[in-house]
Amino acid sequence: MKNKRGFTLAEVLVTLAVIGVVAALTIPTIIQTSQEKQAKTAVKKALSVMNQILALSIAENGISGSSVNNSMELQNLFGNYMKIMANDDTNFSFIAADGMIYSFHKENPGPPITACGTGNNPAAAECIIEIDINGQNGGSTPATIDSYTDLYYFVVQNNTVVPANADGTWNPSSIGTFRAVSGTVDDVAVDALLN
Repeated sequence: MKNKRGFTLAEVLVTLAVIGVVAALTIPTIIQTSQEKQAKTAVKKALSVMNQILALSIAENGISGSSVNNSMELQNLFGNYMKIMANDDTNFSFIAADGMIYSFHKENPGPPITACGTGNNPAAAECIIEIDINGQNGGSTPATIDSYTDLYYFVVQNNTVVPANADGTWNPSSIGTFRAVSGTVDDVAVDALLN
């Protein structure tokens, strides 16, 4: 009969300690990478959908960014082509079928119509869209390169939608209809996701 030998308690504890240290070092990186990939997919999808809608609106109805008078018309420009789960006309926003919340702001409502413009600096832009990629489950601060949270900003130009090119000084919480309550927009976060 052979003598059976198992692991000692000390060996098991050392093995568990090593596994714990490795997990503590790798899990935060895995979570960050996962959040970044989810944000990248959502932001690219939203930007693509908005540009397709704007192109379709121009082709079908001749309505572009230079055709909207106010935030409600900007909301309707995109909302007329999307499947909407809930509409909030008071805050010029809606929840799309994918759960993302789109909020719209048109500066200097007309008439006369002030075109959405051609720049991508949100501080000077006429037409801005805030997208909450996590819907009602997320926070209320704009994303940064270190924290891929859920609020991203885009500028509607006359014929296209582009990421907001902010330098970390533009604060969207000053716009009453947006979900952001604090924080400044850092375009590095969006640039990193789109490139």
